[in-house]
Amino acid sequence: MTTEARVAFLLFFFAVWCFLGLFPWAAAAVLTRGRGALLALPLALAGAAAGGVLIPALGLRDATGFFISLPAALTGSAIASAAGIALARRIVGSRGTAVASDPEAATRDRGQETGDTG
Repeated sequence: MTTEARVAFLLFFFAVWCFLGLFPWAAAAVLTRGRGALLALPLALAGAAAGGVLIPALGLRDATGFFISLPAALTGSAIASAAGIALARRIVGSRGTAVASDPEAATRDRGQETGDTG
């Protein structure tokens, strides 16, 4: 097999794994109403690729390994999507607690953003 054919095969596998990785991410985005979904997208695709690569790395490099790698990619994407959404909520939560502890500062900051001085 030529080098170009090997690269084409690898690109095909990663394209399939990443395409499958979009489904758990989309489900998580719908369930959370989009909150944190943007941060979770690259993590979901990376998790799908990692899950897909895990099976051939363990030694199953035939057709059976490819078909087993498909659910592994879905599982990896689901785990990474959940982690990305949890991370996004933690980031937003840390900003939200600072605003909630000083409501006058939040009103004052909002007035400075709009140009109000009063």
